Amino acid sequence: MLSSEEKRARLQKALDQGGNTHALADVIQFIRDGKAQYWEHGDGTVITELHDFPCRKAVHYWLVSGNLRDCLALEHDVNPWAIEQGCTVATAVGRRGWLGPLGKTGWRAAPTLNMWKPLTLEGENHGGQ
Repeated sequence: MLSSEEKRARLQKALDQGGNTHALADVIQFIRDGKAQYWEHGDGTVITELHDFPCRKAVHYWLVSGNLRDCLALEHDVNPWAIEQGCTVATAVGRRGWLGPLGKTGWRAAPTLNMWKPLTLEGENHGGQ
């Protein structure tokens, strides 16, 4: 079982790989403010956000860290809750290697590609790229 410190370190790694757009303290504040949701099962942690688009509402699996099997088990809690919130789709961004295990639970590759371009020297230090 991962300790609280190990779980925080893995969340920080997910933030780093996602481009360092938020500090861990920002994520905690988002959760406290109800702008994000914290889900935990065993050694898996998922942070979700709800996105209200003009044509649909989505639950976005924003940060996923820890044991992938434990993270996948969280779908049994997250997805029914998201449907109750009016969501019709779930979205996520992750490594290509995730598609194998995630595809078995109904996830599909989006037809788009995530890209980034540094605009400043600070942008050049984009995490995970």
